[in-house]
Amino acid sequence: MYKKSELITVIAFCLVIALLSVGFIIIPDREFSEQENRTLQQFPEFSADSFFSGGFGKSINVYFADQFPLRDTFVTLKSASELSQLKGENNGVLYSKSQLAVKDFMAFRSVVYPTVETDRIFFDSAEAQLQSVARLADKLEIPLLTVLPPRTIDIADSRFSYDRPDGDRIFELMNGILKNAGYIDTLSLLRPKYEQGEYVYYRTDHHWTTEGAYHVYREIMKQLGREDSIIPKESFEIEQINGFSGTTAAKASFPIYDKDILEIWHLPDDDGYKITADGEDLGGFYSREYLETSDKYSVFLDGTHGVTEIKKVGEDRDTLLIAKDSFANCLIPFLAREFDIVALNLATSSPISAYAEMYSADAVLIVYNTENIITSGNLGKIN
Repeated sequence: MYKKSELITVIAFCLVIALLSVGFIIIPDREFSEQENRTLQQFPEFSADSFFSGGFGKSINVYFADQFPLRDTFVTLKSASELSQLKGENNGVLYSKSQLAVKDFMAFRSVVYPTVETDRIFFDSAEAQLQSVARLADKLEIPLLTVLPPRTIDIADSRFSYDRPDGDRIFELMNGILKNAGYIDTLSLLRPKYEQGEYVYYRTDHHWTTEGAYHVYREIMKQLGREDSIIPKESFEIEQINGFSGTTAAKASFPIYDKDILEIWHLPDDDGYKITADGEDLGGFYSREYLETSDKYSVFLDGTHGVTEIKKVGEDRDTLLIAKDSFANCLIPFLAREFDIVALNLATSSPISAYAEMYSADAVLIVYNTENIITSGNLGKIN
């Protein structure tokens, strides 16, 4: 015969399950999680192929997890529990009150073997991609510069007790393989500035800040022989947007952390440019509607598009072709003061050499985050 306490436990358990089940049925599915800053899985379309391949089963599992009632509350409770146990990380994100950094990632091995979640880099894959850039440099008849921004964990290494298992080896590879590809060592440029307290990387996001991008802009201008045209920092009017919380914070869902300040650097001629993205007029460098959303970083050039073109009205200037990911979005407004810009999403645009010829480019710049090198093979497609 059951004891009263056991009966109460069973009834309470069944009641919780019943309430959650009812909630799952009556609460409408959400398309987007503001807290996690990502699109949520919708109910997958059934087909015989997806069922027998296992794809439907995987998708339905993700759907139930993403649409679970009170998901945001449970995610926060889980991260708070991890911190209370002094683990210092959650969901592969390291924690300190002044800095968050992604530790684990889906490492790309090859097109044949699947990616795996780890904190180690597959160097054969990374080296093959860097060799592709070196071959492109030999192929082009115009200057090529290569900027491969470090991950936050590389820049903020001293903020955590975690020892990166591969250290700086990937940056040593870059320095060696890309000698003739105009490689700009942004780790050596930005890590000391970070250590000195400069705000060059966000605390809650994987991108560099506008300040960090400005330092890189200066190096690019020097390498292109345009040092005399570098715009001094004091020439800009700096607008500060408080309360920015980026993708790293969304991934970790820590209950306590210092939020960021997103900066927009203005010049008086901001309105003197014709800017289009995939053929549509953007109206300017900054899409301010994003400042009212969780995706504030997309204020720069309306986020990532396939092809973004920038021309200064009434002037004939040299053209800089940029093969890029999102790190270039806050860098491009600086470079656009000197060059007409054609910016290509590196994940979808190839071959770069053909685009350089198509647009009569005077120089090519690659801006591609180190994290993307170790989690995808896209850089290897460049030619």
